[in-house]
Amino acid sequence: MPPIRQTPRAEARSAARPPVPGPESPRTRWWLLLLPLALLLASVSVIGAAAELPKIIYVRPVPSNDDVLLQQGTSGVNNAAKLYRLQASTLESQPTRAGRQQQLDNAVRQGAGIVVVMGIEFKEILDKVARQAPQTRFLILEHCIDNAASNITCITFRESEASYLAGMQAALASSSGKIGLIGASNTALRQKNSAAFANGARAARPAISVHEPLWVEGAQPFNDPPRAEALTKTMLGDGVDVIWAAAAGSNPGIFKALTPLSHAKAIGSGVNQCMQAPGRVLDNVEVHADTAIILAVGLLANGSAAPRFDFGLKEGAVALTALGLDAAYSECEILRQRPLLLKLRETGSAIASGKLKVD
Repeated sequence: MPPIRQTPRAEARSAARPPVPGPESPRTRWWLLLLPLALLLASVSVIGAAAELPKIIYVRPVPSNDDVLLQQGTSGVNNAAKLYRLQASTLESQPTRAGRQQQLDNAVRQGAGIVVVMGIEFKEILDKVARQAPQTRFLILEHCIDNAASNITCITFRESEASYLAGMQAALASSSGKIGLIGASNTALRQKNSAAFANGARAARPAISVHEPLWVEGAQPFNDPPRAEALTKTMLGDGVDVIWAAAAGSNPGIFKALTPLSHAKAIGSGVNQCMQAPGRVLDNVEVHADTAIILAVGLLANGSAAPRFDFGLKEGAVALTALGLDAAYSECEILRQRPLLLKLRETGSAIASGKLKVD
């Protein structure tokens, strides 16, 4: 006998009201038995899908700490992974050469397609690792390697562009007509930024007096606030009233020295430091390592094999806090001086467009 077909209306009622198995029905028991297997298969499917994604691994030079620039490395890698469908992770090194070497080797063993490192600590060991892992692409920020392996790309920042704007700002904000810079270590890059700072200051105010740069140096130039405080007092004693604090973790010493002096101001560096010393910090020269990493990974994803990527104001990899989208929430003192801000914005646009060359 042929099967009995339901009328369309009966089929509709049947589809609208599917039978619900009771708690003791055979169908319910079968589902209860199969549920663990279904969940296992689903989890295996998800894990398998994740495993198929190319890996990008960020290797920190030290364990997790409050270094904002190093934290940007993690956020940059994570955001790049979301944009370009990669699997991201961070490996923390012990603060020794052997510890960093071990984590670089671990990243390669884990099958990383891209390895990102930040810090001069990797400069001497990265090239050898890269030559032994030609299938992996390595990105190193700021510290380029001479005659590097072909699978190493160096990311550099046109910090001189923001340094030039900082010099303009310092000169125009100074009451004494004397400005200066205190840096961590006297390297070629810092000398270049110092020269751009002076050039920007003199372009805005030809008669400005630019104090000779003072450098923290010593065993911990990037983390010696007492030494930075002493240098600041020396500079203030010479009549300087606006100081570019370009000494990384030593900057709190500079801000501390300014606290009793209502007329003296600083320009911070790296990230927004206006909140660290309310009323004392005009603005900041910011470096956005996270933005640079995202841009670089995008270029690699599009097939670039360039040995170097160079990012500046145009790409948003360096900036002044006061010219950023969230400037209104920065608590920077320069926001009280609108005419100066307009001048900085105009000059920044000229630099970004290529109309004004600062090097």
